[in-house]
Formats: sequence, C-alpha cells, structure tokens
Amino acid sequence: MRHKSVLTAIGAIAAVGITLTGCSSNAPAASSGTITVARLSGSDDKWKSIADKFHELNPGLTIEYTIIPTDSYNQQMGTRLSAGTATDVLNVFPGSGNATAVRSLAKNGYLADLSGEGWAATQPESTTSATSYEDKRYMFTDVATANTLGGVYNAKAVQDAGLKIPTTYSEVLTFCADAQKAGKVAYALGAQTQWVTQLVTYALAATDVYSQEPDFNQKQLNKEATFQDSKWLESMTKYKEMFDKGCFNKDALGTSVDNQTAMVADGRALGAIQISTMANSMTKANPALNVQLAPLPATDTAADTRLAFGLGVGWGINAKAKNADGAKKFLAFLASKEGSAMNADKFGVAPNGAIEANEINKLEIPFVEDEKTVPFPDVDWPSPQVQNLHLTGIQEMLGGSKTPKDVLTFMQEAFTGALK
Repeated sequence: MRHKSVLTAIGAIAAVGITLTGCSSNAPAASSGTITVARLSGSDDKWKSIADKFHELNPGLTIEYTIIPTDSYNQQMGTRLSAGTATDVLNVFPGSGNATAVRSLAKNGYLADLSGEGWAATQPESTTSATSYEDKRYMFTDVATANTLGGVYNAKAVQDAGLKIPTTYSEVLTFCADAQKAGKVAYALGAQTQWVTQLVTYALAATDVYSQEPDFNQKQLNKEATFQDSKWLESMTKYKEMFDKGCFNKDALGTSVDNQTAMVADGRALGAIQISTMANSMTKANPALNVQLAPLPATDTAADTRLAFGLGVGWGINAKAKNADGAKKFLAFLASKEGSAMNADKFGVAPNGAIEANEINKLEIPFVEDEKTVPFPDVDWPSPQVQNLHLTGIQEMLGGSKTPKDVLTFMQEAFTGALK
C-alpha cells in the first residue's frame, strides 16, 4: 500500500537524518542569469533565505519569485503555461487530482523530464508514482515537507475552554457543543476559499473509507466502486452534520482562508481542520500561539482512526524554461541536505528530518509510527474535474442546494468519464 511505503521511506530518513541529497558532482553545469520561480503564497521569509543561500552558493544566479495565491494558482498557472509565459520553475502538485498536478501538466507537454537528474536516483521509491507520468519523473518533492491533515488546534484556547481534543466522532460533536457554550467556534471554516472545502471530507474519509478499504482508489479505477455507493457517503454526511450542529462558524461560506486563520490565531476558534502547514500562517498572525496537531476521528472506536498524510507540493521545470540549466541547479539545491533542512516544515512529522514527537505533533506521531496513515485521495483521481466538482459541490451542500449523495454522484460521473 502506498502509505506504508511512504512511511517506510520517512522511517529511513529518521534513522540517518535528511538523506535526500543531490551531490554537487551531479548538479547541472554552472550557469548564470535569473531563474524565475512561481510559488504559492506564504512562508516569504523562508523562501527569501533559500534564495539568498542559493545565490551565495551560485553567485552568477539569482532567484526571482512570482508569488501566486493558492486559491488562484491553478487558473493563473494554466493560463501562463498555455500562453508560453510561465516561469522557469513552478510549484507542482503530486498525482493527477488537479489542474497543476504533475500528471496533468506532463501529459500536456508543459514539464521537462527530470528522470536523469542526480537527485532523482536518491528519491524514495514510494514517491515515484505520485511524481511521474508514463514512467518518467517530472517533479521533485521533499518528504520532509509532507503535510498531515486534521485538527490544527489553539492549545491554550482549548485549555481555557476546559475542553480536550476529541478522539472519537461522538466526542467531536460534544466538543462542538461545548465550544458553543463557552462562546467559541470549535472549528473555523473558510469555505469561501474553494480549496479549503475539501479538507474536512479528506480528513473523515481517511478513517471511514481507507481504514477499511485501503485499495478503494484502485477499485474505482477498475470501475468496481463508486463514491456515492461507498463509505464516502458517510464522510460527506458527517461533514454536513458537523455543519448543521454548529461545529463551524455560521458564516463559513462567507469566510476566507485568511479569516479562518485569524480566528484560530486569536482564539475565537479553538481550531481548524486544515493541513499542518497552515500552522505557519497562524503563528505568523500570533507568534505566541501554541499549536497542537491531531487526526480528526470519524468513528466511535479510536483504534479505527487514520491520519490523512500527503506529499507536499513540489517543483517542476517548465519545458520551455528560458534558463533551464539554472532551473535544474535550483532543484538540485532544494534536494540537497542543506536545501531540504531550510525548507523542512517545523509543523510536520519530520521538522528536522527525523520523526520524533514534540509538543506540536505528539498526537500524530503514533499514527505515523504505527503506519496508520492514508494518502490524500485525489492523488489518484484521473481528472482535475473530479476535484473541481468536489470543491463547488461542498459549497452547494453546505448552502443546502445539494445533498451529500448529489455531490458524490457528480464527482463519480466525472471520474468515470475520465476513464473512457
């Protein structure tokens, strides 16, 4: 199963430190000039430091960033690639689940083949499928930047409300009710920002669907299973139940991801169901914030719970890059021990390249060590349209114009149509 092999790879990193190194002898030949890089917004200080260090090591090369908001990245990058105006290097998502996922872009000829790069041979085998198309690797992603998905809690706000982080689904509903009594929102939800809408489903489905059927995605690809006639319906129904019972802010459909972040940072909300990297934005808004990460339970048996876990957004090189040599050298730096250490997410499961519990991730580490993790499901979806219908469908479901089964049926139609 993919999630086990990913964690085996991370376990190897834990034993020897970050080993995803690109030896200098394998780096591209020296080049000069500007390397243009499109990246998602956020972590500006980190990426400035990375650019400065890269320039220090390569004085003839300068990094020039184009920063694009996450919620408009797919549209903007798609337009730039089709118009031939894209940057040399760009953020690329694993798998095939959205318009800037590696398989989608490589299929359309937008990415350069990176199979022959020195760092490619050092990558964990478990990353190959999610970063490749037709047996060629078109993407680099660092396991040390992998995301978890679940509750991102304001630990002090939870404690001040006299509550504890839930470990069963019934406790989730009680947590929501008790938060309301304390004058708080249990989970801030920025459902105005489309990409945020999918996260609650993914967190619940990790347990509802994939703890019982880890091969569910393959069954779908074999046309042996559908969203609407599976445990996906349970996850979607629980999402709606949480909304109806006040687990989220009442104006969730009019709340942006930035406002969601602010609600957790200032304690109006006890937490949010988000990817772990969003804790960076929360602590930037409130440097004194104590973050606690935990899986979102979906059943009343705590042993059933699985942690949603996915490779982070990575990097590809434009097939029409103006500075291809420089672009390859930048990816080689990101794959090096020094580059990986600078890029590692302190809110991840391996913030220093090693899996070890700390005050932030201590409720997640047992799931990683026991291999109770599940990849984000959209990695294997055959068309970005499936995800698009999920995003818009959730908004319509929360708004009352579609049922959970309606949303899943439309998603399945797009999924099946892409297999023809």
